[in-house]
Amino acid sequence: MNKLLSLMVCCVASAAFAHVGIVNTQTPYAVAGRNYELVLSVPHGCTYTTSSGTTSAADTWKVEVVIPAGFLGARPILDGVFGKPTLTKDENGMVTAITWEKGTAFDSSADDQVHRVAVRSTAPNAPFTTARFNVKQFCRHPEGGEELVVDWANYGTPATNESPAVKIVPARTPGWNRYLMTPANELHSAQEVKDFLAAYFSDAQIVWLQAPGGPRGGFSVNPATTTRIQAQAAGDASFFAVADQTELMLHANDTLWVRF
Repeated sequence: MNKLLSLMVCCVASAAFAHVGIVNTQTPYAVAGRNYELVLSVPHGCTYTTSSGTTSAADTWKVEVVIPAGFLGARPILDGVFGKPTLTKDENGMVTAITWEKGTAFDSSADDQVHRVAVRSTAPNAPFTTARFNVKQFCRHPEGGEELVVDWANYGTPATNESPAVKIVPARTPGWNRYLMTPANELHSAQEVKDFLAAYFSDAQIVWLQAPGGPRGGFSVNPATTTRIQAQAAGDASFFAVADQTELMLHANDTLWVRF
C-alpha cells in the first residue's frame, strides 16, 4: 500500500517552502527485522529575504539524513541530481548519517522541482515503536549571504512539521495474524487502545481483541466495517465494538487477531 506521509509547513525566515515527506514505493511503515527502503521527497528550496525586501527561494544543494538507532547496514540509493553521498559512521563502523550534495551541479536559481533521496537498511526488531529520520536541508544564499539551513528535527510548532517518522510494525502475512501484547506496550485507557490500533493496524481489514476469559472486541479504521462490528455487538453480549468503549485496557498476554 503506497501512501504519502506529509508534513505541512508554515514558512519562516530561512525555512523551506514545503515539507520533507516519505514517498515510498514500498510501504509507509517498516516491518521489524526486515529490509526497508525509505524514499524521502526533498521539496522546494529555502526562503530568504532579498536585498529589495521581497521573499524569494534558494536552490537546495545539500541534504543530511540521520539514521535512527537500530536501523542497521544503512546504504544510500543513488538517484537524481545528487552525487555520491558522504557516510558518517560510529566507532563500530555503523552508518549514522548520510549527506547528499549537488556539488558542481548546484543551481543558484530557485527550485522548481522535488528531489528524491533514498536509503536502504534493516529495521530494528522493535515492533510497535516509531523511528524518526531527522533531516537537515541546506540552501546557498543567491546574494552571497549566510547559508540557509532548515533543521526539520527541531522545526517547532506545529509538531507535524518535524522530520518524517516511520512506524515499525510486526511481521504480517495475508490472512489472520496473531500478536500477543507485552508488558512494554500495555495500554491503560480506551483512547490509548484506539490510537494504538489505528496507528499500527490502519491497513488491516479487521482487528479482534481477546482478553483471557473475557469478551471479544472488534476494531477497524474502515467506517463501513465499524458499522458492521457495532451491529454484531448490539445483538451479542459476548462481543463489543472498540469504537464505542469509554473504558478499555490492553494487558500483557492479551491477544490481537489481525486480518490483512
